[in-house]
Amino acid sequence: MEREQALALLESQHRFPGPFDFRVVVAPPDKELTVSAMLAAAGSSARMEEVSERLSRKGNYLALRVRIHLESAERVLDVYEVLSGFDHVLAAM
Repeated sequence: MEREQALALLESQHRFPGPFDFRVVVAPPDKELTVSAMLAAAGSSARMEEVSERLSRKGNYLALRVRIHLESAERVLDVYEVLSGFDHVLAAM
């Protein structure tokens, strides 16, 4: 999907400025690095609202729901772009 299409879809489904929930799966030791990188990619006006986590049964993986208040849909795509560059991110939704 091209960036313009993704922006149009995000803007049709969410209100900006406003909160957006990211779901990310990482190894437990990579939690802080991942959340920090997400907030940095979200821009200086973004603010973290909530981080919830669920550890896998064997403790190998950590599912995160990260809610960030963002100014625009562009920032959502910026965060996903940063996440896609990390080898330790197993999934980002």
